[in-house]
Amino acid sequence: MNYIDKDIKDHEDYIEFTTFNKFNIKIFFTKKHYGSIPERSKEDVAKDFSLNKIMLSCYQTHSDNVVLVGEDTSVHHFPNTDGILTSNKNAAVLTKYADCLPIFIYDEETKIFGAVHSGWKGSYQEIVKRAIEKINPKDLSTINILFGVGISCEKYNVGKEFYEDFKNKFSKEIVDKVFSIKNNEFFFDNQLFNYYLLKEYGVKEEKMFLNNRCTFSENFHSFRRDKELSGRNGAIIFMEE
Repeated sequence: MNYIDKDIKDHEDYIEFTTFNKFNIKIFFTKKHYGSIPERSKEDVAKDFSLNKIMLSCYQTHSDNVVLVGEDTSVHHFPNTDGILTSNKNAAVLTKYADCLPIFIYDEETKIFGAVHSGWKGSYQEIVKRAIEKINPKDLSTINILFGVGISCEKYNVGKEFYEDFKNKFSKEIVDKVFSIKNNEFFFDNQLFNYYLLKEYGVKEEKMFLNNRCTFSENFHSFRRDKELSGRNGAIIFMEE
């Protein structure tokens, strides 16, 4: 597995993932100190990150709905949507999180990039696979996956019914690797789940990148930790011109 904590640069208001810089793809993830993304306008976010880009965003509902945006950016906010893809260099994708997992995607063949919001519901519905289907690559060898910061397995206590739902849908090989059972308590590793889901799907191991960070334990917005007082972290991905 490729853990890329060394490729994460910490700033006061955000972290930067540099793994995809070789593709001219920039990825930022805001910290709690930056404030809550829904309380900021897209124009302000673009200004704060010095982006001369059209910000594409969505009203997220824990669905498996993904949009592919072309050259026409007259519509740049999408209802009931949890993933945005584009190859438009004039656009940046903005999605929101508070423990759910950001999954960043880049396809070397089509130059399509984007992000999906994959909480447990999105993961259960396999939203990341829906996104790859939208890209429709000739083969999966050109797909690159970078997992953003979500809640860690140690902090993600779930119920037995949750475990049974995943056990009934997914292979034993995956389930055994992504659930930890301690003293009759169940813990779910959302990042590893998506890693093994994609590996089983056919994405190359060497093109998937994980990290050891945790929204709950660090200076990020966390719904599990802060409940209704939690704000939302923002994930931003774009292609430099």
